[in-house]
Amino acid sequence: MARIYQVPSHTRLWLALAVVLCSIPQLVKGVLWQTGLLALVILIRWLVDHQRLTLPGRIVRSMLLIGAVGLTFFSFGRLYGPEAGVALLVSLFALKYLEVVQQRDAYVVIVLGYFVCATALLFSQTLGMFLYVLLCMMVLTTCLVGINHSDTRASGWVHGKRAAMMTLQAIPMMVVLFLLVPRVAPLWNMQVGGDKARTGMSDSMSPGQISELSESAELAFRVDFEGEMPSRGQRYWRGLTLSHYDGRTWQQAIPQGIPESQYLYRPGNNKPDWYQRIAEQRESGQPGYRYQVIAEPTQRRWLFSLDVPFPIYGDVALAKDMRLVANRPVSERFAYRVESVPAVAEEIDLTRLERQLMLSIPEDAGVKARGLAQQWRLESPSAEGIAQRALQYFREQPFHYTLRPPRLAMDPVDDFLFRTRRGFCEHYASSFTFLMRAAGVPARVVVGYQGGERNELGSHLLVRQYDAHAWSEIWLENKGWTRVDPTAAVAPERIEFGLREALENSEEGSDLLDDLGLRRFSDGGVLALVSQWMDYVDFRWQTWVLGYDSVFQSEFLGDLLGAVSPTRIAIALIVSVGVLMGLYALFLLWRTGKAKQTLMEREYWRLHQRASERGRPLVVGLSPMQLCDAISEQWPQAAGAAQSWAKYYQKLHYDPASPPNKQQRRHLRRLRNRLYKLLD
Repeated sequence: MARIYQVPSHTRLWLALAVVLCSIPQLVKGVLWQTGLLALVILIRWLVDHQRLTLPGRIVRSMLLIGAVGLTFFSFGRLYGPEAGVALLVSLFALKYLEVVQQRDAYVVIVLGYFVCATALLFSQTLGMFLYVLLCMMVLTTCLVGINHSDTRASGWVHGKRAAMMTLQAIPMMVVLFLLVPRVAPLWNMQVGGDKARTGMSDSMSPGQISELSESAELAFRVDFEGEMPSRGQRYWRGLTLSHYDGRTWQQAIPQGIPESQYLYRPGNNKPDWYQRIAEQRESGQPGYRYQVIAEPTQRRWLFSLDVPFPIYGDVALAKDMRLVANRPVSERFAYRVESVPAVAEEIDLTRLERQLMLSIPEDAGVKARGLAQQWRLESPSAEGIAQRALQYFREQPFHYTLRPPRLAMDPVDDFLFRTRRGFCEHYASSFTFLMRAAGVPARVVVGYQGGERNELGSHLLVRQYDAHAWSEIWLENKGWTRVDPTAAVAPERIEFGLREALENSEEGSDLLDDLGLRRFSDGGVLALVSQWMDYVDFRWQTWVLGYDSVFQSEFLGDLLGAVSPTRIAIALIVSVGVLMGLYALFLLWRTGKAKQTLMEREYWRLHQRASERGRPLVVGLSPMQLCDAISEQWPQAAGAAQSWAKYYQKLHYDPASPPNKQQRRHLRRLRNRLYKLLD
């Protein structure tokens, strides 16, 4: 028995386009064989639709199915999980397109298409991806309109216009549901992109590591302040506190004998003594900064903030060394809100075990540096005096700030301090901290970012990888941990104006800016303005849409409803939906009551209206030939042109074979315009 195709020909192109568009996000990041499979399916369908091939039988389709499953397992090592599961779904979606014969098959493909285009948001939630998914949904809706249209001569563009109108009508309802439906956490935790490469800072610091990171202009995080913003020289974004030194590399460390529960405070748990002290000091009215940070994915747990951070919301913990720690690796853009109160740092004590760690240095490292530090200790017994001697040493000796320092020997501290004297921020922070410890002053290295570029269109800062920085902290009696930045002693413009300014004033400045591609971020012009607009739109998308979590929703509904309760939310939801449905009903009644003219009717009434305006008013209801006779009676010179228009109009309007094409409509319009000139 021959197969009867129930999918109209005017919808087949839309269906093929929907299959391709919904699959593209996965194909771009997926394996190559998926692209080949989709191309094979589209080719077979094209040949079938043009009657050059019959649809593959059950055996061929089964072989393709087994092959897709096997290749998915071979590529990902499993058939479950986000990446493998989505890849398998896209492959089966393409194969299902081969089975489309009846209208029911087309329904199945379209419904699968909605699921496939939604999976793209698992891997990317940018505004561009959202708009692309919206486009895919509109094309799928066009297919739904088309397969339910019985007229075989219908135009596919008409289906597209109707689908676009339906999509626009659905957007207000989508916004209402997004704002009012309670935001709840998912019942599962889907880790997407856990095997991606790590970016940004590592958990250790060795010579040359941060200078390599500073050669990148990628975005590290954005910061949006609620009120006052600190000056550029005070924007030290702490990320990691490095306390252990093995002679070449600084690493994180917790003093032995201190349990993690006493060193790391997670909101909701018991508060350690040190946290209670700084919390009480914070509540006493100390000035601070409130801001929201949106961190780029790094696959790591550490976050960035000013000193001393207090998490307001976000899955974040606070360590005693004043760093923020996420409870799971940051595998996607992560938003958290913080209040930083720098003055409470003096309330953090230094225990005996911590002091031992902050004074420890390898016995065989920095022999000459150790001697220099001990000399300073004899001459300046106070910790402040020793630190000033070290900074004075950096200022007076021929040290240079450079992004491309020479390689250091086995003993990097002595080699840098007494031979090369050319380095980046990690060289100065590392050597300064070593000198302090050698002089008996507890010290540690802090790595993070310094500065930030303000978006002039908004109030947020952009902190990029080239803002990476390292500095030192020393322990002072009655002052606690105090920041000392030895880089500022050599290159103060790095702190006050940023890396670009420091490079422009250095020996290799201009060449480095060009080589690293940093100059384009400082140049003005159209590209800079477009870049700022793109960043502003992306930032607002992150804060207003992706950042619309349960806390943000509670604040918004509190301002809107006065108080948040299930009853008020339900009433607001019912009223909002009712108002929208009422507006839709009024719009449909208005459209139904309004007579819609066809193209040929509009052509007739344009000539009828022009003739009535130029001469005696004409009665309504004239036939085309009666309209021609009335025009010929008033304007005898236009009789020939009127006859030509009337005959051609009747030929097009009453021809049952096919509607007039574009060329015929254009010729009819030229005849009307020629007649207009004779009526003037």
